[in-house]
Amino acid sequence: MKRFLLFLAFAALCGWCLAAADGEPGFADWRGYRRISFPFEGRPGFVVEPKIAAPGRPWVWRTSFPDYHPEVDLELLHSGYHVAFIDCVEMLGCDEALEIMSRFREAIRQRWKLAEKCALEAVSRGGLHAYRYAARYPRQVACLYADTPVMNLASWPLRWKESARQVEEALRYYRLKDRRELESYRGNPIDLLEPIARDKIPLRHVISLNDRVVPPEDNTLEAQRRLRKLGHDIELVRVAEGTGESYGHHFSLPEVFRTSRFIMRHSYVLPGATEYFRLRSGLGNSMDRFLRQKTGRVVFLGGSITYNPGWREEVMRYLRLRFPETEFDFIAAGIPSLGSVPHSFRLQKDVLMKGPVDLLFVEAAVNDHNYDTWPERADYALRGMEGVVRHLRRIHPMTDVVEMHFVHDGAHLPEFRAGRVPYTVAAHEKVAEFYGCPSLNLSREVFDRMEAGEFTWAGDFKNLHPSPYGQRVYANSITRMLDAAFASAGGRPRAHPVPKKALDARSYADGRTGVLAEARIIRGFRRDERWNPKDGRATRAGFVEVPALTGGAPGDEFEFDFKGSACGLLIASGYNSAVVETSVDRGPYRKIDTFTPWSKSLYLPWAVILADGLKPGRHTVAVRISGEVPGRTALHVLRLLLN
Repeated sequence: MKRFLLFLAFAALCGWCLAAADGEPGFADWRGYRRISFPFEGRPGFVVEPKIAAPGRPWVWRTSFPDYHPEVDLELLHSGYHVAFIDCVEMLGCDEALEIMSRFREAIRQRWKLAEKCALEAVSRGGLHAYRYAARYPRQVACLYADTPVMNLASWPLRWKESARQVEEALRYYRLKDRRELESYRGNPIDLLEPIARDKIPLRHVISLNDRVVPPEDNTLEAQRRLRKLGHDIELVRVAEGTGESYGHHFSLPEVFRTSRFIMRHSYVLPGATEYFRLRSGLGNSMDRFLRQKTGRVVFLGGSITYNPGWREEVMRYLRLRFPETEFDFIAAGIPSLGSVPHSFRLQKDVLMKGPVDLLFVEAAVNDHNYDTWPERADYALRGMEGVVRHLRRIHPMTDVVEMHFVHDGAHLPEFRAGRVPYTVAAHEKVAEFYGCPSLNLSREVFDRMEAGEFTWAGDFKNLHPSPYGQRVYANSITRMLDAAFASAGGRPRAHPVPKKALDARSYADGRTGVLAEARIIRGFRRDERWNPKDGRATRAGFVEVPALTGGAPGDEFEFDFKGSACGLLIASGYNSAVVETSVDRGPYRKIDTFTPWSKSLYLPWAVILADGLKPGRHTVAVRISGEVPGRTALHVLRLLLN
């Protein structure tokens, strides 16, 4: 009620009078979304609010029949758009109607803080309003989508047998004397296309070729011919036949998803109109697979931001809608706390064993900061990410890989403010460039948009595990990148080249997990087939009630053999995790602290590299617990990591 009273006070200042609706005055449900209705200058108007507004508050403005074919609006509402409407339909887009619309725009923009440019959406006679408004105020229009639009009063209503009342309205509102003046009127949308063409306003129409009410030849197709002479064009979606009872004017709406993406592509708000992705070798292979084979295996490899609900479900939804005939196998391979180093070692088990992959999304720019205190931190970020990409591409060279850099407020934002690129982002971008992978720098996008005042961390994103608002930012940006990548894809699929030499010779491109049971206990350690700490501290799903090798006292020791050039341990790092000493091939011991800043209340899955850059071949590695830190003498080994 308090919110309603505040709105009422604001409405009074703007000269609005709220009309009563079902339930609380002025408010109603519209297909699952909240619609706020109000008369504006004596005319019904409303704004439908999304559940989570997209950054920049983009919006679509319907100029007619707001309940007819709402499919596109519903898709846009789902993606965070507001939908607005003012009913001056009977005025047929006359000058007075345009003035009312202009004042309406200013009022709702002020109330809802909407973007400067809107997407205009017209149905039938609403084309008169939309096109004449766009011609008068082209700088206010991001794009225009129209369904069988009227663009010529001499065609409709003048030549349509059942439009006598609309002819009288046209004469009255346009201040014309008779039908002859209406026939010769030269202020129709088809006559006013020059400013629209000059400003290159993106246009998309859906028409039926047998439409006798608004014949496309006299409306859309004539507008297209004139626009082409002006160096512009209309995207056309043609329906062969509309329904007989509507004289071809109505039909089931085609390409709803593509139309919504058209509107989003041209009206989404970004600071400086900047995009944050690089397409490189693109996604042509996966697109070909989805379209031709109509099957697709898509893997989401990451940490908790991938594991948690949000952007991943939205990308799955996007792919299903964009490729409705494709049967997808989606593999959720997100594990909280894990970055690119453990990704590279678990790739075989968690991804490759499930079969060929068509499209892989991978993120680790947040969790690779787990190694911030390690001297090799930047090396680990590069070696881990290259390990994932190179290993995958050697086995499945047709796989498209998308690298995504999510935002870490503590580690990324200060770096951007200082004019630097966070080391995890820089390392992953090197890998993306070297292997031609599309990449999306969401971290930089979030920073730029906060600097531009579009949203705040405390009020909107709230955490590096994003709020629903932040998840919407991620989802919208990822799907915009997918739009661009699929739009540019073409030609025959081809294998992605794998350079003969790795970017880093020490990368974990041969990463795998060893057999824990083959480790030899030297002293103190024991095998636990269902490890569970039972001390009340949290554990991660998948890393409890599993086989483990555990030690708890100084001097406890085990060893294992492996073939390769690097090795490590995946452990459960808890409050009592020890400093360990490790030796390779009976050489000198070196110390590694297995405690992390997050271990105080959580047994964190943690990849510890024991040895790196060894001469390829067989090696023996010993690990023993040091008593260096009192109270921290435990080690819980869940997997051997071998490369």
